[in-house]
Amino acid sequence: MRILREVAARGGIAAAAEALYLSPSAVSQQMAVLEREAGTPLLEKAGRGVRLTTAGERLVAHTERVLTVLEEAQADLADISAGIAGRLNTCAFPTAARVLLVPALALLRQRHPRLTLGLSDLEPEESIPLLKLGGMDVIVSYGFDRLPEVDDPGIDRLLLMTEPLYIAMPKDHPLAAGSGPVRVADLRDEQWIVGRDGSPFMDVMLRVGQEAGFAARVDLHSNDYQVILAAVTAGLGVALVPPLAFLTDTPGVVYRLPADIEINRRIVAVIRKGSGGAPAVAAALQALRDVAYDISGTG
Repeated sequence: MRILREVAARGGIAAAAEALYLSPSAVSQQMAVLEREAGTPLLEKAGRGVRLTTAGERLVAHTERVLTVLEEAQADLADISAGIAGRLNTCAFPTAARVLLVPALALLRQRHPRLTLGLSDLEPEESIPLLKLGGMDVIVSYGFDRLPEVDDPGIDRLLLMTEPLYIAMPKDHPLAAGSGPVRVADLRDEQWIVGRDGSPFMDVMLRVGQEAGFAARVDLHSNDYQVILAAVTAGLGVALVPPLAFLTDTPGVVYRLPADIEINRRIVAVIRKGSGGAPAVAAALQALRDVAYDISGTG
């Protein structure tokens, strides 16, 4: 049912397989099994992709409720029988993995030594499908206030902290003098260093440029802020950078708040809907809140 949900959301076997780190043949086999169990076709061809039949639409509508109840049942059983023990798989985008998740896992190990901890670093578009399939238990993700948040009935997002985005520019840039804010609109002719195509970091820069009245030049791409800051230091362009990215000393870069557009990034913990009562998940969320509070003073 989890695989069917991804096929429905992504409009095809191949796209769902890529998101779930499975082969297309494995997804097709699972769909064939599900159709045999349902006793009716759930998918039908639509151009080069597939779409749900009426029966498939009905089953997907039930899927979120079924999976939520299962998560709640597992949480209740874990609370009664095991306590805070077993394995907990966690994931975060690279910056948060270093600054938030690793310190939180260190706290968890001190507080609950019976927990076996797993750690990966992936971008949200990679980690959320794994979470929904059960491959991860808690992930750290992000969103921007200039972009709409996609509603997903299979997950819960819990705010950990909010941080403003700064403009990073080479120290010898004409607008780098002084310490006051800088207008995004005054950087319309600059090359902007942004995230990979399809990433929220890329999308937010395009949105900010539009709001400032220009189409941003975005020929340099990286999801690694250390690469981005190295490019800024080298004079290749400017970038929007959150404080969590200030991991190392970058003497060739200055940071200025935007004067004309306020941009904030939300850092969130994401869990499967219904799993928040599981003792290990609840303990991980508390550790993440504690670390976020130490960093930001809120949470």
